Amino acid sequence: MSDYAAMNPFVSTSVGENDVWNAANFLDVPYIHSVSFGALKIAVDQVRAQHRSQVRFVRGAGGSGKSHLFARLRRECTDKIFYTYAPNPPLQPEALENFILTRFVSSLRHPARSADGNESPYSQLRLLAYALLKPVVEQDVTLSELHEAWADIGIETRKELIHQAVQLLEAEHPMVPRSVLRCLLNVLRDDKEHLAAQWLSGAAYLTENELKYLNVPEPLARADMGVVIQLFGKLAAQAGSPAVLVLDQLDLIITQPQFDEMQRLLFSLIDQSENWVVLIGLVAERFAAWDAALTQALRGRIGVPDSNAPLGFRLPVVDMLPIANEQKRLLLTCRLEIPELVAQRKKDGITSAIHPLLEEDIARLTAGGAIFPRHLLAAAAEAYTTRTMAAQVHLPQEVVAVVTAATEPTTVVVSPPVYQPPVAETAPVPVPVVESIREIPVAALPPPPPSPVASKTSLAEKMDALFQQAVDAAKSETVPPSAIDLGERTRDLIELMVAPPVTITEGDIRKTYENFDGADRWFEWGGGKVRIVTSDSMRGSFIAVLERIKEAGGDTLLLRNDIAPVSGQLTMELLNAYKAKNTFHHIPATETALLSALGRILAAQREGSYDQLATEPPATKDNVIAALRNHPLLRGIRLWEMIQKVHAPKQSAPVQASVLSSIVRPSTVPLAKPPAVPSAKPPPPPTMMAAAAVAKPVARPPSPPVAKPIARPPGAPVAKPPQGMLRPPMSKLPPPSQGNAA
Repeated sequence: MSDYAAMNPFVSTSVGENDVWNAANFLDVPYIHSVSFGALKIAVDQVRAQHRSQVRFVRGAGGSGKSHLFARLRRECTDKIFYTYAPNPPLQPEALENFILTRFVSSLRHPARSADGNESPYSQLRLLAYALLKPVVEQDVTLSELHEAWADIGIETRKELIHQAVQLLEAEHPMVPRSVLRCLLNVLRDDKEHLAAQWLSGAAYLTENELKYLNVPEPLARADMGVVIQLFGKLAAQAGSPAVLVLDQLDLIITQPQFDEMQRLLFSLIDQSENWVVLIGLVAERFAAWDAALTQALRGRIGVPDSNAPLGFRLPVVDMLPIANEQKRLLLTCRLEIPELVAQRKKDGITSAIHPLLEEDIARLTAGGAIFPRHLLAAAAEAYTTRTMAAQVHLPQEVVAVVTAATEPTTVVVSPPVYQPPVAETAPVPVPVVESIREIPVAALPPPPPSPVASKTSLAEKMDALFQQAVDAAKSETVPPSAIDLGERTRDLIELMVAPPVTITEGDIRKTYENFDGADRWFEWGGGKVRIVTSDSMRGSFIAVLERIKEAGGDTLLLRNDIAPVSGQLTMELLNAYKAKNTFHHIPATETALLSALGRILAAQREGSYDQLATEPPATKDNVIAALRNHPLLRGIRLWEMIQKVHAPKQSAPVQASVLSSIVRPSTVPLAKPPAVPSAKPPPPPTMMAAAAVAKPVARPPSPPVAKPIARPPGAPVAKPPQGMLRPPMSKLPPPSQGNAA
């Protein structure tokens, strides 16, 4: 039975970014959330027919299935859309366009899907380029046929076709820089595809040789990023497929500047572009903030007229409702039919389609009122573990049944939000919630068995498994994270590792340098502070950053992805001047993957993806944060060590004692006492000595010349001269440059 224990199909309770793209392992029950999915399909079809951009807010609690719905859309629409998944956007409003562009190009580099649902041998980005190339191809061929024929076309013919396509696009889009159009079509060249995609994503770390190879003068300017985003929508319209932009996990978008930048993006996609389907995934409490923050101008463009709604327009909302009993059974059955379990049952000669669960387990899990999918999966995972563990210790079935019922979590009662359908769609009837709590009298329970029947998974082990999955997903990304992403993930690392409160303030680089490509923040906690600056730019842009931080006083850490080299005489001089007082870290890809994984885990935690995990201790927010904080990969990451080193209070260098101070304050090392001088009578009182000194000053014989000053032993106490009396001249003391007295 241990084979079954390792195949628990209910362990995965959430959809990660890797699941969005890995359609082969996507487990789905189309009947669940079919109404919500139909609303999204209607929006996609309307944009395909009219090319008019539309926005939908997908609202639901954590665990309701928002990300699952987004993944289903990508899987079901196959080659009929250009799909972009952009979760967890940066907190800096000015970094939003760069983030969207990077995510868009990164998403388009994933394989396209053919009409039968299989992955195509070319990416979505190539699919778009093929569509733009078709007008200059004399024959009427499909995109798949064009891809097959492209490999047999000579290099010179390819160059000529690309040149003609660029000229055609220039005539249709005269405001777009020629370099953008050239790089877009250069993805059709195997030798330039990777570099062209990096340039289109806004990468600032390309070297001069790489730019020369692409035949572009400089990296994509920040001012042109919005233009490129708008261009992609128009080009997708020429290709006949809507551009779907999924903005998920927006739980940290809470300030008015962030809302303003989001609105500016939506305005540009509606008024200055076309063919966009923008899907915004929000939990209910965050949607309320959006509903209050959006202006009437934007609501009029994307909303539905409603006199009872704020400002006269109701936002188009697609609600994620809890699932009822029949949908619960379908979800459980789908998970129990994974190929691994089916093969193991066949090998063991077991005919039950739900083994190792029993029918009574299914009945118990599907009873009661409506529930969100993640909560059901968490309860099923615990029931599955109970059955497999009980079979290993060979306990009687009646004992297992009682323990299972006693440990079964009560049905989570969720009040479904009011459904607000999009245009021309009938609102579904909300599923009624029935409260069902099963109470087992304590006296009815049998005495506990000698060994535990079921042991919950350790939270540390579970978080380690989830973290490793996120690391693997981060390593598979085709476009590396930008300097802005690096700054966001560094913020996540500090907020995780440091006990609150942590005060975060913006630096001043962006105020004086508009084309700054990274992040600049001050972090203060525990009486110390550290400044984190990230930048991947090259040449003059990087020089401009170095000139603004070269005078930093030892409290600054400059971060740079290792894909961005450092070269040039002036650049190296400025960098060395900076490193004389401060710290520079060229972050390797292994650390970048860890930081990206941390960002994904924290975003999922904020959305409640782990609330229903059956672990010990429970997967509460504080316990999840504690498990991550103690993770060995995060505690041992080089970046965290460097942050701690820079943040640590600086110890002032010890002041070297001068010769004068060594005479005034003798060393603590005991010196040899001078021989005692015999005296017939005691010395006179101090008053008499002072009077004698005033009456007749005693001439001191000149000291013999010495090669090295020698400290004199302390003499007998001498009375202090009266106030106003001139002190002996100090000219005969050795200067400090001669060293300390020995």
